[in-house]
Amino acid sequence: MSNLELEQQLLSLDLEERIRILQLLAQSLTVPRASQPSRSPDELDLTRDRSPEHPLRGIPMTIPPDFDEPMPELWDASEQ
Repeated sequence: MSNLELEQQLLSLDLEERIRILQLLAQSLTVPRASQPSRSPDELDLTRDRSPEHPLRGIPMTIPPDFDEPMPELWDASEQ
């Protein structure tokens, strides 16, 4: 398969699938495949620079799908 064909196939994927492929490629450049932990797509890898000053870096972080939805009740409460 040529690079052009591969590029066309990648661009035909939806955004979520392209992001997952991009994450996989980035991980393959930094961590050997055999030592990669299996994570869900919502978890970030913060263990790369593990040190005593950063004890929370080993904890997986999951971002809920509604994290950026508007919260009008919060604005209403702040006006009172």
